[in-house]
This record gives sequence, C-alpha cells and structure tokens, in this order.
Amino acid sequence: MARGYEFVDHTADVEFLARGKTPEELFKNSLLAQFETTANINAISKSGAKEQTFSISERARTLDDLLWFVLQDALSISDAEGLYGFGIKSITIAKDGDYVAKVVVRAKKKEQRMSKLDVKGVSKFDLKIIKGPNGFEASVVLDV
Repeated sequence: MARGYEFVDHTADVEFLARGKTPEELFKNSLLAQFETTANINAISKSGAKEQTFSISERARTLDDLLWFVLQDALSISDAEGLYGFGIKSITIAKDGDYVAKVVVRAKKKEQRMSKLDVKGVSKFDLKIIKGPNGFEASVVLDV
C-alpha cells in the first residue's frame, strides 16, 4: 500500500482502508482514495486544465465524525462546483475541546473522459478510525 490507501472487496459499494502516521496523513490518504474512486487522479493532475482549490473547514467531537464531515464536504463541494479533487494543498487537524480540520483541496474542472464512479455519499455505518502502534487506520465505505 505505497500510496497510503487500498481498496478492499465490498458487496455493493466501494470500501477502502487508509493509513497515516498522523491524523493529517490519514485524512489526506482518505481524501485521495475518495478522489481516486470518482476519477483518474493521475490523469487529472497531468491534464492541462487550470488548477483550482477549494477549502473545507469542519469541527466534530470525534476523529471518526470529523473524517465523515470532511469526506462529505469534499464530495458535496466537488459536485456543486463541477470539480474533481486530485490532491491536498494543505491540511491541519487540531484539538481544542473538539477536533477541528482545515483542508485545502487541489482540483480541476470535471472532464467526462476521466470519470470512474458516481459516489453518492459517505456511509457513516462502520466508518471507524483505529489508532495503533504505527499510526492511524480508517475504514470507509462510499455509497455508489
């Protein structure tokens, strides 16, 4: 899993495991897995389309909830703006009572030829983050 995430078999939807030494790395890899589900992010990053960015700012009581909010926001903003996310420009996660995330996503206008799957939402069912000796791992199911 050199890229920080891997897709696993799921009966009807798309499931991935993302890993990271820090919460920031975990969230980055989770976003990249979600982006890779919707489009060919390698081709998008190399395309001649003008790069844009969009920002996500969320707050939650738990890291699990924060990840769900961030992934949902990325999906909603991408859909509303007609963009494909392909990278992360910056990401910070802090704890001030609640967990707070600030993310800037690198994106380009959608081009049909780069499309893969239409992700309808991020399932809250079974979404979990586990902290282990080597960092964090998240299991996420995307509704397609």
